[in-house]
Amino acid sequence: MRDSMINTNFDVTKILSAGAKALGAGAEEESRWEIPTDHSDPIDLAVGMPVPEGIPMASLANHFSKVLSSGRFVEMEYEYGRGKIDLRELLNDPSNGFTSLSQTPDNFILFNGGSGCMESFCATFLNPGDIVLVEGPSFSGTVETILKYQGKIIEVPITPEGMSYQAIEEIVARCRRSGDVIKGIYTIDDFHNPTGVTMSENNRRMIGQLALENGIIILEDSTYSGLFFEDTPPLDMYSMNGGEGVLRMGTFSKTIATGLRLGWLQGSAKAIDAIRKTRSDMGNAPFIQTAVSRFIESSEYSTHVKRMRNLYKSQCKALTSSLTQHCSNYLEFIEPKGGFFLWPRCLGVDSAALTKSAAEEGVI
Repeated sequence: MRDSMINTNFDVTKILSAGAKALGAGAEEESRWEIPTDHSDPIDLAVGMPVPEGIPMASLANHFSKVLSSGRFVEMEYEYGRGKIDLRELLNDPSNGFTSLSQTPDNFILFNGGSGCMESFCATFLNPGDIVLVEGPSFSGTVETILKYQGKIIEVPITPEGMSYQAIEEIVARCRRSGDVIKGIYTIDDFHNPTGVTMSENNRRMIGQLALENGIIILEDSTYSGLFFEDTPPLDMYSMNGGEGVLRMGTFSKTIATGLRLGWLQGSAKAIDAIRKTRSDMGNAPFIQTAVSRFIESSEYSTHVKRMRNLYKSQCKALTSSLTQHCSNYLEFIEPKGGFFLWPRCLGVDSAALTKSAAEEGVI
């Protein structure tokens, strides 16, 4: 009797949102998370994650255990608003390495990783049809989030100096003539994903000024900024603009572990207040925020990140030296100054054919 009541003709594709359709929901193609290889032991180069042996498991276990055994039930309740003040104070202190412009803890708001920051940015600032300029290529997760909110993407070419200022200038002028609205510029200006390029200081200043003059908000993704290989990190656009017209996004996913799902936005008081009013996720886990705060306060975090910088720097050098020695006849690349990514350009090779052959060998 129960089986006969099941409606097998219900078509979920007919009720999909425009945003879901823009991401391919209901289509026959596989999700981008499906690894396109049958190899038994694939090498996945498609995702940037900390090396497993670099995750500070013992330190994290110690701090999480102390928080959970404290008997403070508030650590297991909803965390409304901006997030726990302890962590926001640490993020606001330049000596901890998260910002070079000290303001107040209320210039920070915590989210579930960088993806939560991106979702909130789109929910707060994008109307359907609004344009966001991104590097071409750019992080696919950001592109998909913008499309989900029915925004439009215009790719800006990347040069050795980073996002092309000249191209942005031309796009802004063209959209002004056509009446199209450019709402934002999204950039990973440090150790870009996926090209590894770092934007020059001159480009940062010019793009920041152009955006201010045209009422365009910049979302500066500093996901990889803490993983610099030189003595000091590049100066961020947020600080260059005095905190105006720029939102700076950070996360612990690359410096500690992706599973923490803990990120933040830094912005002007008005911008952060607007973002706070649009969030509806009840905040993110207080006990994670507290444990990470204790990890930073103990100085274990700074020691850990220095160790990771040295590790990734040596790995990058080994990779680039090997590629130069063995593949220089058919590969060219810009050596990264930090982060996870190197973007070789194949000379005289069809990229589709290369992708297919690599997948057959288990390289994604």
